[in-house]
Amino acid sequence: MKFKQLNWWTLVTLGIFLLLNGLLSLVVFHTSRATFGRSEIAALILVLVPLALFWLGIRLGLYLLALVQALYLVGYCSALYRLVQLPKLALLLRSFALVAVLIALGALLYWFRLAWQTRQALTKARVQRYLKFRK
Repeated sequence: MKFKQLNWWTLVTLGIFLLLNGLLSLVVFHTSRATFGRSEIAALILVLVPLALFWLGIRLGLYLLALVQALYLVGYCSALYRLVQLPKLALLLRSFALVAVLIALGALLYWFRLAWQTRQALTKARVQRYLKFRK
């Protein structure tokens, strides 16, 4: 059950990141479309490759996903700081972007909670298999 939730929330956080990346890159920070496209492709690869490893039963995929999500967390904190520091941005756009970043942070923190529970379940199952063969 936790595995399905983790997979679903991984895809949700990826979708949130892609949408927020589009909002912040193109509308707020006025990044070029080429840079935006490269960052979207990199985000897809950085999430889908470790997710595929996790689906194949390789535990390293979970740890790589946690590393990628930690990078997203740092990026969201940077976005919060930059949004607060922008003097020319309209108040409505700034408040909408701040709320979107806070929602994304909440989704990431929930993902980390699920990842921790999944790791505990995998470790418990591995210990049970070990103890079964040890008797």
